[in-house]
Amino acid sequence: MPAKLGRYEQDLIRLFVSAYENFAWAASDIKRLDEEKDSAIEALVKRTDGLTMAIEHTLIEPFIGDRSDLAKFERQAIRRRIEDDKSLAVPNTGIKIFVPVGIFDGQKPANRDVIVESIYCWIVNHRLHLREGMHQYLCDVPGMPPVTLTVERNRFGLPRPYPGYVLVGRQQVTNDLHKVIKNALEKKLPKLVKEKADRHVLLLERDEFNFFPDLIFNEIERQRSNFLLLENVDEIWHVETIFYKQGGHVYFELRRGEQVLETMTFENGDLTGHSKEGMPYPI
Repeated sequence: MPAKLGRYEQDLIRLFVSAYENFAWAASDIKRLDEEKDSAIEALVKRTDGLTMAIEHTLIEPFIGDRSDLAKFERQAIRRRIEDDKSLAVPNTGIKIFVPVGIFDGQKPANRDVIVESIYCWIVNHRLHLREGMHQYLCDVPGMPPVTLTVERNRFGLPRPYPGYVLVGRQQVTNDLHKVIKNALEKKLPKLVKEKADRHVLLLERDEFNFFPDLIFNEIERQRSNFLLLENVDEIWHVETIFYKQGGHVYFELRRGEQVLETMTFENGDLTGHSKEGMPYPI
């Protein structure tokens, strides 16, 4: 069945087109082909003078399985269980607990609850005795192998009392970005270049802090010889959406390797920044 794009993806494409090439495509018609037929690109854009642009978008995960692991992590509510308990905070101290990715894989709901409670109890018992800086600790889990926690403790030298905090995140344990890029190019390039258009644009979205766009584009260059269809892609843009949900922040940048050629920044749908080769455009 044809895909049903959510408003989120539609907004990204609409924002991109609205300021692309110094607003030259702002009045264009955006046809969402992915909603009409199987294996189609997400958008075919037609300018008032008849020039066309094919756009395909994909989310680049930091590692294979990131989305599913994040869903398990959020569903288990481990972050809420720990961060909402303000009694765990140590005055004038910041504590960050990183739980290894995949910790809930293959576990029954009851076992997942045991893992969460074990980590919670470990924090209760050890939060006052952590070493300064980042270190690894073993957390015992009844009936299961221990969990290795990466914990960062920073004591603040503030002139006034500060309540402190305890935050929980996920710790990536594998580096397979090369596989993520390979899968994305294999899936997206054929249908993008197959679409008849004057221009073909690939949007690569990044919505997490734990890896940088340079890693993505360096990996594309490393694999370029294996993907001849890249020669038919006119532009590859990095789309940063880390703060999209919190404040509607979207940052587009056109890249050639590590070189940034153009940028567009939006806040809640409004264009707030626009540059080409380091020089700002008037907004």
